[in-house]
Amino acid sequence: MKYIFFDDIKKYPFVNIAFTTKDLDISKEIDREVFCKDLDFNFKNLTFNKQVHGNNIAIIDDVNKIGTISEGDGLITKLSKVPIMVFVADCVSIGFIDTKNKVIGCAHAGWRGTFEEISSNLIKNMKKNFNSKSNDIICIIGPSIGPCCYEVGEDLIKKFNNKFTNIDDSFYIIKDEKYFLDLWRINEYILINNGIKKENIINLNLCTHCNGDLFHSYRRDKGTSKRMGFIIELI
Repeated sequence: MKYIFFDDIKKYPFVNIAFTTKDLDISKEIDREVFCKDLDFNFKNLTFNKQVHGNNIAIIDDVNKIGTISEGDGLITKLSKVPIMVFVADCVSIGFIDTKNKVIGCAHAGWRGTFEEISSNLIKNMKKNFNSKSNDIICIIGPSIGPCCYEVGEDLIKKFNNKFTNIDDSFYIIKDEKYFLDLWRINEYILINNGIKKENIINLNLCTHCNGDLFHSYRRDKGTSKRMGFIIELI
């Protein structure tokens, strides 16, 4: 299986969206071209960031910005036939679709990007630059390392606990005296806290670490440089 699709998005025919599997290494240009050709993405206009584990967002609102690479971990566009993409190999990828104004975004959220609430920053930029409303935004959480496998130190748990003090649901589990962080739940919380309806959050709950037959995993594969891609385009 080369690709993961999101069936709930089929009702929005103006969007093309997919996630690659370990059959491809999206860090390589030749595999990016294969991906785009297979699924009818416009490879010539493919745009992505140099990811730095922060919360900066690139606004692709002009043809001169297509294909440019700037430091950041999120992108937004309203331009048709301009696919935007983030690279992941355990980190959370999140897609954003303003179904009313036809604006799309994507974000790369490892623990640092999650802690810095990149999703919140992306939504704020959608509102500021494109007049998006939270009620109109659909969010898609792609495959990433799950709470079943994401073991972290107690110091990181405390760091998140100090920031997200009002969260009702536990965002970590303790198993055999070890701590496991739940980036899915934290990112869902951030989205809901920014006005996204719970029913408008699509989470496949697919763990990249567990599913070695499907995905590259930075942790499982001991620092692999291979990457999957989360790509979204307005048709």
